[in-house]
Amino acid sequence: MHFLLVCKPSSRKVLYEWVDYLEKTKHVKTVIKKRWTGKRREIETYRYAHQLPIRDGEDALKVNGCELTATREDGMVVYHNTFITDHDIDDKTVLEVVKAGRTRWKIENENNNTFKTKGYHFEHNF
Repeated sequence: MHFLLVCKPSSRKVLYEWVDYLEKTKHVKTVIKKRWTGKRREIETYRYAHQLPIRDGEDALKVNGCELTATREDGMVVYHNTFITDHDIDDKTVLEVVKAGRTRWKIENENNNTFKTKGYHFEHNF
């Protein structure tokens, strides 16, 4: 089975230490796309790296990580998120992986919001 999950820096410190190291050694790949949103032009910066350990230790699962940072032309960040997966990532597939991760997160978030606010008495379970 494959996976695609949101990965926050506070929950995966070792993974982000590896990303910082790989960035310094030029092993983090970057793809930049400009996109018109209908209101303004945004610059989408996709970054990705391979074989990142998800935790400390020799037996740690290795994952591929990617992130999207969308900024307006004036430099203001309008979106940022990071994902981990076991799918292969390259310059072409990073856009698809991020799109799938954003869609998965959006569906989950909207579903939980409906349960919490429409009388289902559901609390968000972290």
